[in-house]
Amino acid sequence: MQLVKIPMTLDPIRSAKMKSTYSGGIESSDLPRLLDASAGFCSDIQVQFSCDTDELGTVIINGHAQGEVSLNCQRCMNEFKQKISVEFCYSPLTAKSTEDDIPDAYEAVDMDENGYIAIVELIEDEFIVSIPFFPMHDVEDCSKEQDFTLGNIDESEAERPNPFAVLQNLKK
Repeated sequence: MQLVKIPMTLDPIRSAKMKSTYSGGIESSDLPRLLDASAGFCSDIQVQFSCDTDELGTVIINGHAQGEVSLNCQRCMNEFKQKISVEFCYSPLTAKSTEDDIPDAYEAVDMDENGYIAIVELIEDEFIVSIPFFPMHDVEDCSKEQDFTLGNIDESEAERPNPFAVLQNLKK
């Protein structure tokens, strides 16, 4: 199956006027930062998004993307594949607008000097921040044995006097 490539950059204002819809993919070779953040593997990312304006006339880019990356399990240190799915809703900042002008429901994005946004970089950013800080297999899939040792609380620690009890006397 041939991958229909998503454009690297997008004119959001013109696309919103035309109510453009995009469906396709981003090749893993176009995602160098995501490859660096993963354990070396990233599938092609399937993307669908549309450009439109809301009731207030705000330009919006709304869509979702999904793909798969390899990560190193922080429990057993073995590599595993993690599916990632992200939803996004952007609104471009124009020369006349500020972030305060954009409703909270949308994430403000900067346009370049030609009025384009780097849509592939934005989606790559979404995937990077979706990677878990401490990636781990599901417990049943992890090769590391789960041997937890539970002990008793030392009672002498619990009976220790409160060091702030002296302050109670000053309060009176």
